[in-house]
Amino acid sequence: MINRHLALLTGLMVSSISFADHHKELQTPSPVASEGQVIVMYEVPCSNMGAGLATLKTLIAYEAEASPIAYSSSPVMIREGVMGAVDLHLSVSSMEKAIAWQASDEKWKALQATSLEACNINIDDITATTMVAQ
Repeated sequence: MINRHLALLTGLMVSSISFADHHKELQTPSPVASEGQVIVMYEVPCSNMGAGLATLKTLIAYEAEASPIAYSSSPVMIREGVMGAVDLHLSVSSMEKAIAWQASDEKWKALQATSLEACNINIDDITATTMVAQ
């Protein structure tokens, strides 16, 4: 009887341990982008990082909800006094369409103006680096 209990306990422990490790494979990140996709990193100097990030997150949430062009954006802290965003576009053409949509969307422009104001900067203070994945 004791041997059966030990065998059962051992079996449960082994299956628990192996089951607990099932998530490790999922921790390997995917490549940042596939060939031809466009990564844009925006650097935004900001004197009020709390307000700047909050307004940037609102802008990004609006983009995700309203943009007719598929792309993703993540807010980032680059260094002290500098925040920004990293965008991923499916192609150069897709990025150009997203930029055109932003320029024509009044709510997007108002949210961007609020974010710029929160950081005490103007549009010319933003640095954008565009990269095409190979």
